Amino acid sequence: MQLALTPDGRWDFATVDLVSAASAAGFAAVGVNADRVDDAAVEAYAAAGVRCHELLALVVSDDESATMASAELLADRAQTIGAQWVLTVFTAKVPPQRIQRCTKLFDDIGAGMAVEYSPLGAIPSIRDGIEAVRAASRGGRAGLMIDSWHFCFSDDTWEDLAAVPVDDIAYLQFADALEPEYRDRMIRESLHRRALPGEGVLELDRFATTLRETGYDGIVSVEVLSAELRELPVDVLVGRLYATSAPYWI
Repeated sequence: MQLALTPDGRWDFATVDLVSAASAAGFAAVGVNADRVDDAAVEAYAAAGVRCHELLALVVSDDESATMASAELLADRAQTIGAQWVLTVFTAKVPPQRIQRCTKLFDDIGAGMAVEYSPLGAIPSIRDGIEAVRAASRGGRAGLMIDSWHFCFSDDTWEDLAAVPVDDIAYLQFADALEPEYRDRMIRESLHRRALPGEGVLELDRFATTLRETGYDGIVSVEVLSAELRELPVDVLVGRLYATSAPYWI
């Protein structure tokens, strides 16, 4: 199992400082937002000795022109930084052909489409996510990205999680969650009130055990979106993210 780091889009750390701290903490890979990909980022990754497992993020909407323009830009950025996957979120259900066109753009430069399912989006269940993966795979490499926060607040069961074919998993994202303050404001909970693994209410031991028992042995990317933790210095924050996540996987 390889631990990676998914950055919070609200962090204001310089890329060179983030990847250096991630490498020092023990992370093997670090994701990057597309707007941060430039020559300096490429040099920072090389100097830190970490790779880029995910580029953030393609938003697939009902606006075909905007979706395809974004996919073309992200394919270019993924090639520049050497991203393994382009994380893809859906705000609408779209024709399979549109998903395939996006996947083909990524496949042409050596990246895959990581389909994110979320109870807060247009792909709300594992079953919906697998259907999107099947459609995307007709254009190139695709897999399902399974997020512990999304799974635990979805209507999916542990049996649903255990039944995901291991070859269909792109990678995992991992975080805990504070007890929700308002169940009707779950987007806010997702963006600002996640918690360090082991410091919240999610069944992370069962999540990790279930996926291990499927035979999964790939990337686990730690993504803790927390207003409180954003106040920490980068080295302290990244060190705590690694230290609290590693016992579940390594």
